[in-house]
Amino acid sequence: MNQQTDLLRPSQAAAYLNMHRVTLHRLSERDPNFPRKIKAGERLCYFRKTDLEAWLKDREV
Repeated sequence: MNQQTDLLRPSQAAAYLNMHRVTLHRLSERDPNFPRKIKAGERLCYFRKTDLEAWLKDREV
């Protein structure tokens, strides 16, 4: 996967994780194990899809 397709906007990341954007924001602010967002400016941020996949895998029982 190339680096550009690996980056997801918050709305895309929320859809990928099947959760609301507000839930994604709360997790990113409160859960120390949740993947950190990548700041690309004052108001622009991304999440790495590979980081989200790893987080999901760690949560599997």
